[in-house]
Amino acid sequence: MAKNSVTYDVFIVYDRRDAQTAACVADVLRTHGLTVFLDVEQLSPGMSIEDSIWQAMAESHAFVVVVPEAILSSWLAFELGAAKAWNKPIYAVSAFAAHNNIPVSLRDFQILPVSRVDEIAQSITNTSAPLSEDDIVHLGDAYAATGVTVDQLLLQPQQLAALVKQFNKKSGRKMSGEQIMWHMLRLRKQAKLPVLKKRNMTKR
Repeated sequence: MAKNSVTYDVFIVYDRRDAQTAACVADVLRTHGLTVFLDVEQLSPGMSIEDSIWQAMAESHAFVVVVPEAILSSWLAFELGAAKAWNKPIYAVSAFAAHNNIPVSLRDFQILPVSRVDEIAQSITNTSAPLSEDDIVHLGDAYAATGVTVDQLLLQPQQLAALVKQFNKKSGRKMSGEQIMWHMLRLRKQAKLPVLKKRNMTKR
């Protein structure tokens, strides 16, 4: 099965009824040099829609949710839930002046008007700064020390927190768990993460 060769900076979550707003948001993000996953038309031939969307979600640095006027659809809720489970940075935008019934899953987020998408783009750009060669070495060491695969780290917040603490201490940077995971997913795709020893991979 063919692999999607594109890694996205931003995955846009939206209801089909808000497609025009989502396209406007994508255009603004792209003017800041960000790669955006917006529609299944971007998928590579030979890869199923489900696998391609899952990969795009997993490897995107941040999610931007276009908040619908009505209740979230089941698919929208699924994508938002995946973003939360992976500790992705989540930003919410809306084309509506007011919402009478904001979904519970979005009440913890500041909902910005579409006119402020530039601010979101700047925030994403700042947090996705590339790692130096020394940073990559420090991250690889911290990853190897956990003995936990990248996919398992997504489900083990304590192990991820320990990795982040060690990496920040060694590198002198102040990165969050979601930023670390984004870089690790990219490094894994580039085969730049160390191979975990078998005894560590079976460690509980």
